[in-house]
Amino acid sequence: MRTGLLFLSPVIAVVFLISASQVIAADIGAQYVSAADRLSIEQFRYSGQWKGNDLSVEYSYSKDQGQMDLSGNVRFSNSLIMGYTELKDFRLGAIFLDQNGKVLEQIGLATNRDSFDPIPFNRRINIPSNAVFMAFSYQRKACDQGRGKTSFWFYPIH
Repeated sequence: MRTGLLFLSPVIAVVFLISASQVIAADIGAQYVSAADRLSIEQFRYSGQWKGNDLSVEYSYSKDQGQMDLSGNVRFSNSLIMGYTELKDFRLGAIFLDQNGKVLEQIGLATNRDSFDPIPFNRRINIPSNAVFMAFSYQRKACDQGRGKTSFWFYPIH
């Protein structure tokens, strides 16, 4: 009887070790957004403004039955409008996060505009059931009458 228990002890230890390493490995690939960049989405309706270095997003949402209607306008900063003449490959995204800031899902909201006029967006989104925050991200290139191109972005995921 004792030899059976002695044999099972290392087997049980190996099983626990494998289970623990799988849990740790699953979290290693997780991506997070810092608390300063998170916007709460716990209310059923909300309107607000998020400001990045190069633009601001005026947005509103309403939620029901696991879906969100998210709409708003992207407005570019005056320094960007004054310094460049053309916008290329603009993309605005929303990132949905759990209570710890862990990334659950990313979706596109607005893309490919050529001017610095305000960019409207309006999407109906299936949100993850455990999402309590969201964050915005953006990327784009700006041109200054053929003299050069500059890339601007904000990607809060780390």
